[in-house]
Amino acid sequence: MDDDNIQTGDETYIISSENAADIMGTIFSRFITDYKPFGFERAGTELTYHPLPYLPGPEDEYLLKTPWRIELELQTDQEKTMVVGLDLYGDIILGRGESQEGRIILDLEPYGAKELGISREHLMLRPSEQRLFAIEQGSTNGTTINGVSAGRGIVIELHNDDLLALGNMILILRIIKMPDTDPDQRSVIF
Repeated sequence: MDDDNIQTGDETYIISSENAADIMGTIFSRFITDYKPFGFERAGTELTYHPLPYLPGPEDEYLLKTPWRIELELQTDQEKTMVVGLDLYGDIILGRGESQEGRIILDLEPYGAKELGISREHLMLRPSEQRLFAIEQGSTNGTTINGVSAGRGIVIELHNDDLLALGNMILILRIIKMPDTDPDQRSVIF
């Protein structure tokens, strides 16, 4: 039996291959049930923070108990700044198209993603209790973080004000709040 090691905070959790599909299916079905369409908003307006993949209940064991609250800032070709607020409880992928089981996608297509060289599954954001990571998904046009190329599958820790270039789309990451790090509240995320 193959097992996947999942690193969160200072602890490693083992998720057996046998139940990984069940866990991903559960997360996806809860995502679909709770999802309400949203997108980038004009900077300067009161921002709504959208829970992704969904807002977990107290019994939920698959996601963080408290999220990473972040903002992604996008400069459009009309020289206006657009922002989206996210509460990250688990993995999401920046890319194009619809989400599917095991792949919750923040769809950037309405912002010219295809023309800007963004792949369907471009960059994963993976939150843990203590750190926020980016993982390049093997995109065609690549990703740079603060001007440094991110290789496929390489895990890079993200920080406030990091500049993410997905193909030719530039996003600025703003970390508004990190999760509470009570060791008794640790959960499994992947």
